[in-house]
Amino acid sequence: MRFNQIDESNYKVLEVISKWDIVVCYISGIFLGVWVTIKWFIHYLWTLVNPRSSTTAARNHSVPDKPPSYLVDSNFGRHSYVKLNRTKFHFVEAGNLTDPVILLLHGFPDCWIGWRDQIKELSRFFRVIALDLKGFNDSDKPMWRREYGLERVCRELVDFIHSLNVNSVTLMGHDLGGILGWILAHTNPLVINRLICVSAPHPNLIWSNLESSKVPINSAWIKFIQLPYLPEVEHVRPDSNFLERNFTHVDNTRAKSKYNNLQPLNGSSNEKGHILDAYRYIFSRHEDWNGPLNYYRNLPFYRIREGSSLIVCPCLIVTGNSDPLFRLESLIKSTDFCENFVVKIIEGAAHWPHQEIPHEFNRIILKFLVGSRASQTMEKIEKVNNKGLMGLMLGAVSNSVNKIHNTVQMRTTEAF
Repeated sequence: MRFNQIDESNYKVLEVISKWDIVVCYISGIFLGVWVTIKWFIHYLWTLVNPRSSTTAARNHSVPDKPPSYLVDSNFGRHSYVKLNRTKFHFVEAGNLTDPVILLLHGFPDCWIGWRDQIKELSRFFRVIALDLKGFNDSDKPMWRREYGLERVCRELVDFIHSLNVNSVTLMGHDLGGILGWILAHTNPLVINRLICVSAPHPNLIWSNLESSKVPINSAWIKFIQLPYLPEVEHVRPDSNFLERNFTHVDNTRAKSKYNNLQPLNGSSNEKGHILDAYRYIFSRHEDWNGPLNYYRNLPFYRIREGSSLIVCPCLIVTGNSDPLFRLESLIKSTDFCENFVVKIIEGAAHWPHQEIPHEFNRIILKFLVGSRASQTMEKIEKVNNKGLMGLMLGAVSNSVNKIHNTVQMRTTEAF
């Protein structure tokens, strides 16, 4: 098979923000680092006065001694490795090798297991590749920030796609994976035949539209993690609860009912505990956070140059109607960078719609990708009710581009 050659000029669409904005970000990060250090000292004094609080925090943040079995067994798919330019990538593969490839890129903080509710459904139509991004879980974890430079990451993803013996893939990315998907579609359009971005506005919009300090990932967090080493220490402290604050749909009792219908992992009846155990194990050491944080030490400083070509492949943009991480307008405005697009907002979901309401999410994805072929085998699920003015607007947006999208999808499907 002859692969498409990488056009070096494609990366000229990337530009760095002004040096002044970068300096302001670093200076703000230093002040935040001082404040965090003061908080550590206050907490240390408190534990001296009340040692029981330290014991309770450690007990609530217990880390498994070994990975949960479903992280390493083959229930979800075949575990495989490939080494590219001295970097080892781990991925889980499911489906027929002759089917079209769909590449799944997880978010932060996550790994391939975040797609546990999509792999089986998608494997009925696709060769599914759920990748551990470099720095995460069982893929290699280079230490230095330069290893996560945007151009290097894109080149490695293109090399990984070609290692699958295909020219192009359907790419679905959540959060961090979605941001990388946007950038890859701009810089290497020939390797992406369809793009699905989940809870990930366009990189030109997301950084200026992060929500308030009430969420764990916000503008202050972006500035703080620019510091070396200190953020890694903060994220592994037992009382930081960073994972629990991100995975509220797993840890929150209000979300428990949404998981009652899921098939428990590894035959256990306690979905909540096992999922959090997996993430606690994956992100238990300083070096487990080094790579993931390095993405955010680079990404916020890059933009797609104004006047660059639009993304021509069919695009599906999905999010929950109550995502607390970014303003919904930024997702709507992301369509300005696409020629053919569909927007779907899932009622009742937040930042993790593929995990919070997986059946509805899967229905939307399969309808976009394979159309009527999916509805013949999937159970009927009530359509999303996009209430209010925003829902009406999005319905109009989807309807206006539906004819274009269907035409493009028919041609793509016939090509398969």
